Amino acid sequence: MHKLRSGLNANTKKKLLLGEGAIFKNFVVGTDTYESARAAGKLLGATQGGSTFTATASVRNIEVDGIPGVVADLEEIDSWEVTLETTFLEVTVETIKAALGAAKSTHADGYTHIEGKLDFDTTDYFTNITFVGSMSGSDAPIILQLRNAIGDGNLQMQIQNGNEGKVPVKFQGRYTIETLSDVPFDIYYPDIMQASKYRVTVEEGATVTVNITGYDTAITATPSNAKATANVSSGTITIAGVADGECIVEVEDEATEPNTLAIVVTVVDPA
Repeated sequence: MHKLRSGLNANTKKKLLLGEGAIFKNFVVGTDTYESARAAGKLLGATQGGSTFTATASVRNIEVDGIPGVVADLEEIDSWEVTLETTFLEVTVETIKAALGAAKSTHADGYTHIEGKLDFDTTDYFTNITFVGSMSGSDAPIILQLRNAIGDGNLQMQIQNGNEGKVPVKFQGRYTIETLSDVPFDIYYPDIMQASKYRVTVEEGATVTVNITGYDTAITATPSNAKATANVSSGTITIAGVADGECIVEVEDEATEPNTLAIVVTVVDPA
């Protein structure tokens, strides 16, 4: 029998990107949650067939005479193309306009009249289009975000017997004049460990507690400086303010491949 070789390890089951997810508009990471964004009307609609996120760099090799191949550090990234493709099961004014990219609408006589436009304006762009999905090892979602997003202007609505009409949309991230150096996408990968608070403010001489979940066996908490102290009891960290200023508390568990997170602590003078 041949020797079995596999990348399977103890953490594999915690690092699976599951199939479910939702598409939101103008999702604010750190403020919005899946539930609050739904309640605020940021959900664009139910999808079918999944979603595909793509970030492709256009790489240019600087050619030098006499060099037989590509040389490290002699490559330049000219641009990034960033897209998020999905198919909306809900045929709405918003999903149709999203697919068209440049579109306008008016309402009269019981209808919303949707028209294409010959130019773009700021209202055609979403601040962001965001996929919020699930990781097997974390209660927090994975977030894939396109900034300054717009549909590619290709509306195709296939309508047939025995099947629902759908609206496929290919969103594209865009640079802006003000932020030409910022590649227009963000990926937020959740820590396996999660904290009840990632930023805390505590007065000198006072304490605040932070609860940690998802850790393996036990955790340690190490302050980055003497502005604060941190004591651990089971999954609870008690942080005490010592001196005015800022401190980072690094939290680590005892997994074979340790999981980590950071808590930002601001210590203030009670006076």
